[in-house]
Amino acid sequence: MIDIYYSRVGANSFIGYNENKEGFLVDPGCNNEGVITDHIKKLGINIVAILITHGHFDHIHALEEVCKEFPNANVYISVDEADFLSNTDYNLSAEPEVLEDGYHELTYIPTHLFKVNDGEIIKEAGFENKVIATPFHTKGSVCYYLESEKALFTGDTLFFTTIGRTDLPTGSTRTIESSLAKLKELPDGIKIYPGHGACTNLDREKKYNAYLKNI
Repeated sequence: MIDIYYSRVGANSFIGYNENKEGFLVDPGCNNEGVITDHIKKLGINIVAILITHGHFDHIHALEEVCKEFPNANVYISVDEADFLSNTDYNLSAEPEVLEDGYHELTYIPTHLFKVNDGEIIKEAGFENKVIATPFHTKGSVCYYLESEKALFTGDTLFFTTIGRTDLPTGSTRTIESSLAKLKELPDGIKIYPGHGACTNLDREKKYNAYLKNI
């Protein structure tokens, strides 16, 4: 089962869980007034793992609070992205407009932090999420492919009809094609859970998303 939560900062968070109510959380966006942690509690889920697609503040703002609520949860992030957790220039949490909106600077490093590489399999809560490195939005952006559920968590790599921007720190246009080619090779029938906006599916994006179609 996959639950979708839309955080205050406009980023999507996803919760995958099994029949025993153990689960993983993808991208803990914002927990103002405890909204994400309260939502998880209402579902009755024990979060055993947190998967981060990339380290921008709108995708990790609730990380510390979720870790406090679930202190034994393992946190996974790309080996190339780990420095985003404590580098405010990278995670953008020190930007004036971000602070003016009531958010705070992010420098938190989880106790149970695991740095993953392309192709690794994360086995948590009875699920196997495969790490697919897709650097271009940030240097260490990844997608997580959950084959058993035909689900792909794409962060800010792939959206409905478009892709992520490359003009933020460590972004690069040079690796767009090689990153997207990995996703295009995946089988049809996969539902895409993006970091922002509506969910879509890989069949549709291969057909209508110009960035994928033209590779």
